[in-house]
Order: sequence, then C-alpha cells, then structure tokens
Amino acid sequence: MATAQVASDQRKSGMLGERDAGGFVYTAIGGIHFYTGEGVPNHKAVKGSVYVNVSTGKMHTCITADTATTGAWEILTGS
Repeated sequence: MATAQVASDQRKSGMLGERDAGGFVYTAIGGIHFYTGEGVPNHKAVKGSVYVNVSTGKMHTCITADTATTGAWEILTGS
C-alpha cells in the first residue's frame, strides 16, 4: 500500500506546514520533516524524517537521502 494522506494530515498552522515535491504535507523542525498519514510510507523525504502511520500508530524514519527514487523507511521500535 502506498502512502496516503487525508485532509486531517494536510492541515497547516501558519508556516509550520509545507508541501514537499511529492505533495506530502510535513512540519519541519530543524532539518527533519514530520509526516502523518495512513499506510506504509514509500515517498521521498529528507534522511532522518519521521512518519507516523495514524492507522497503526507505528513510527517510521527515512534512512535514504531525498534524492532517491523512493524513500527507504524503517519502523522505529522501542528497546
């Protein structure tokens, strides 16, 4: 399943929300982008970006540079 965002994932608050080249809305804190959506992420993003799958509550981090064709994401797990 590809990444999908719904209207609630695309809300913006002032300058906090921006759209990346793929059209995904994120909030930037420093050089890291924070995304929410439904499904497993597979879009390009800045390395180190965080994505929360709101249907499962699982967090993912992007482990490839944003120049890759598609992003490689890993699930973040607790210790």
